[in-house]
Amino acid sequence: MFNVTERSVRRTAIALSTLSLLGVAGCAAMASDSGVATQDRPMAGMSMPHAAQGSGLMGQDHAMPPGMNMPRTAFSGAEMGMHRAMMMATDVNTQRTWARKMIAHHQGAIAMSQALLGSDATDAEARRMAQAVIDAQTREIAELESWLERHPG
Repeated sequence: MFNVTERSVRRTAIALSTLSLLGVAGCAAMASDSGVATQDRPMAGMSMPHAAQGSGLMGQDHAMPPGMNMPRTAFSGAEMGMHRAMMMATDVNTQRTWARKMIAHHQGAIAMSQALLGSDATDAEARRMAQAVIDAQTREIAELESWLERHPG
């Protein structure tokens, strides 16, 4: 026999939920590969220019997943990285999961702000706000990480 604890049950539930979500996403991606636009998949069949694919967060190459062929912007890599990181940010309890998801969300805000600052944007107010977001989100990430360290799972 083995000892089943609440913690092991939660971890198993998280793992199964994650696998289930990945399976659903895979099925949806396979269904959208047909390239046929329907009412529930209006973007199916749309493709992005080949040159627009690539460079995501941290220099990784992140092509759009099947069924997500939406127009690329200067923020697409940051957005995809943020959403991917938020989906993967889970923990043994709701509070820690929230903190991890917020860290991923804030990192996405920083990446989008850096994309603006690295672009041809010339509006001084927009650039000032982007820098303010970077500064504020960096402080909040440090606060969330400190809380996680003080509250181990």
